[in-house]
Amino acid sequence: MKRPLHIGLLLMALVVIGVPFGCNKDETPALFDMVYVMNFELPAALNTIQTHFVEFDKVPTNIEAYLADHGLTAADIGRIEPYDAQLEVVLAPESLAYFQEIFVELLDGNTRLECFYTPNVPFNTGTQVIMVGTLADFKPWLTLSAMNLRMGFRLREPSPTSLNFILRLTFKAKA
Repeated sequence: MKRPLHIGLLLMALVVIGVPFGCNKDETPALFDMVYVMNFELPAALNTIQTHFVEFDKVPTNIEAYLADHGLTAADIGRIEPYDAQLEVVLAPESLAYFQEIFVELLDGNTRLECFYTPNVPFNTGTQVIMVGTLADFKPWLTLSAMNLRMGFRLREPSPTSLNFILRLTFKAKA
């Protein structure tokens, strides 16, 4: 009778030990990070009824510099994925809890491709909001010389004052 118990314990141990190692998703190695930083100002008293937008036209992708810095060509890149994004208020103790939702899209003519989002900004967010990247491949756009971006957001309550912000986007170029 003890024999089946030992086999059961051995199988249980293999399952418990194997879970952290067996459940890792297939990760393609990152070649380099592509970081873009934009500064902008939002006015006071934006309403809670509509979605507001801030557009960033012809943002240089700096792809040639990234490739040269790493001794690569565009053909070496298999895909470029959104990694994370941060929206941070500049030199103000203002909590960003009045934001309800934030997203960043890449614009290609009439097509909008969502890169980053946070569907529900936490109430205790402080002066920085972190957004997660989508699963899309942005290589066709980030290997061009420039891109057009748009940040959209909805507010829980009217914006309290006019504030300066930094939007920092990070993409991962993968093999």
